[in-house]
Amino acid sequence: MSGRTSFTPQIDETALRCVAQARILYADTDKMGIVYHASYFRYLELARVEMLRSEGLPYTWMEAEGLALPLTEIGVSFTSPGLYDDRISIHAALSRVTHVRVNFQYRVVVEPGHRAATPNAEAVELLRAETRHCCVRRDSGRPAAMPEALVERLRAIQSLGRASARMPGGPTVAPSEDG
Repeated sequence: MSGRTSFTPQIDETALRCVAQARILYADTDKMGIVYHASYFRYLELARVEMLRSEGLPYTWMEAEGLALPLTEIGVSFTSPGLYDDRISIHAALSRVTHVRVNFQYRVVVEPGHRAATPNAEAVELLRAETRHCCVRRDSGRPAAMPEALVERLRAIQSLGRASARMPGGPTVAPSEDG
């Protein structure tokens, strides 16, 4: 054990924006008919990937550069159970960007009228979460600094919060000459 303690995510709701929607699959529920806790990790990954893709930074670009962002820590606060066939919205934001670390925040909700079992008049919050990632080289798994252009791009996405960070015209991140 590393001696680390769990953490409760501190979410800045003003920075969050809806980046993905999904319907809860039967395969993601347990015998009680609610979403199995670990199934939410896939929905958080969906939000990360879609948020970056929507800002012109597909994860495949980082992989082509020989980089990966493995999960190093996760903090989750569950507030209400998700049910089979609920339509969920996953809100996300970048909360920290350094040359070797990236953190994301999330809020997963069932929007009004999207609860499958009984129609809901108000949004039902299912969870709040934060994931922490480090940058590594794909070939060695060793920590690596992200190229400056990538750090700047991630910081632009982070600083704009709800506003789109997509720059008109041209690629959003140019491949490095040594990658």
